[in-house]
Amino acid sequence: MARREKQPVHKVVMTEGKRNIVHQLLEEYDIQTAEDIQEALKDLLGSTLKDKGL
Repeated sequence: MARREKQPVHKVVMTEGKRNIVHQLLEEYDIQTAEDIQEALKDLLGSTLKDKGL
């Protein structure tokens, strides 16, 4: 099976709204490490992804 070519990383524009969301997440979850980010995302998205069968 042939490997797919790596796609370039999508460049995301950091808007003020996105910056506010990130700031709120940092405060709410007291994020200090990459592991903290993973746990916060699991908490936020876990049930949503399960509901969609992902």
